Amino acid sequence: MLRSSCPHSPAYRGLWLSRGTDPLQVRPNGPTPLGQRILDALEHRPGLLVIVSDGWDNAPPGLAGEVLRVWRRKLDPGGEVGIVHVNPVYDADRFDVRRLSPMVPTAGIRDAEDLPALVELARFAEGRTGLGELRTYLEDRAARR
Repeated sequence: MLRSSCPHSPAYRGLWLSRGTDPLQVRPNGPTPLGQRILDALEHRPGLLVIVSDGWDNAPPGLAGEVLRVWRRKLDPGGEVGIVHVNPVYDADRFDVRRLSPMVPTAGIRDAEDLPALVELARFAEGRTGLGELRTYLEDRAARR
């Protein structure tokens, strides 16, 4: 699942690999054309693209990583589009989560409610926010608990 938001509006646009529009009807089915859906999302030049994936890119293998590499190096070297990959699947062989690309930060996620905090941490890791902003965000989040 990809989540993108436009810098000019806070609208959410969910882009499911199944190309369906109802998240309750989404079911896993065969190879995942993740690279193509990332291209679909980047066409809209969102302010932030959140990719939720297990890190396996297999239709064709490596396309998502290559799309992200070319996007970061050639098409958006200034980093106008924030990209974050969150992975709910732990890779026991590597004691880590599988990354799509070294060009975007990847964070493991266990609970969906942690998504906003993980995205904020990834934005900090990528240099999109400063320590003060991160600290304020985390203090506000802790105060709400």
